[in-house]
Amino acid sequence: MSEDKKKSISDQADEIRKELDALIGENQMDVETDPTDLPMIQRETSLAPVNYTELKSSSAKKAKKTIESLMKFYLDADIIEKDDYIKAKKAMDEMTMSSLIYQLQAGERALTTLLETIEGGELAPRMFEVLATLQKSMLDIIKSQTMYLMAAEESTKRIARDIEIYRKRDDVTEIESSGGDVSDRNVQRGTKDLMAAIQAGINNQDNQEDIEDVDIEESSE
Repeated sequence: MSEDKKKSISDQADEIRKELDALIGENQMDVETDPTDLPMIQRETSLAPVNYTELKSSSAKKAKKTIESLMKFYLDADIIEKDDYIKAKKAMDEMTMSSLIYQLQAGERALTTLLETIEGGELAPRMFEVLATLQKSMLDIIKSQTMYLMAAEESTKRIARDIEIYRKRDDVTEIESSGGDVSDRNVQRGTKDLMAAIQAGINNQDNQEDIEDVDIEESSE
């Protein structure tokens, strides 16, 4: 092969190599300057889009219904509505329970999304680490919700017992001031029972006065 022909082939190869280098360099520059040109992987999910504002509002409604039902089970409605401490406690319990319910619902959605992503073929070890961490967090939220509800119930029961003790003390004082019999230590509940006890005390006092009058008349004869 003549030297001129070899030189011509070498020149053509150099030109092709330069063109390839130029094309590769342009593609790299396009990717670096405009990363939006990268293809995006679209994954299908069975979950409908969520409005987290509505989710939070729904959590607040569920918490309000739960705490109200709990308090009405142990306390009178007038105490819940009028006592400042009970109203403040009720608002705080509702806020805390609402936060726990919201975190639980949001966590359930995140867990479902992650499981669907793994089922779709994303089998990186990191995905399973995140799944295990999320499952543990969900269990912690459930435990916290249960423990807080139990604590709220116990504190409400204690408040109900304290109110009952104060009522009994006030009722005994009122009966004693009216001359009634307080030997029966049963707790008086409500105005009706209190008035009945007072009336019974008054009747006993009247009967004693009548008996004393009869004794005086008989002795005089």
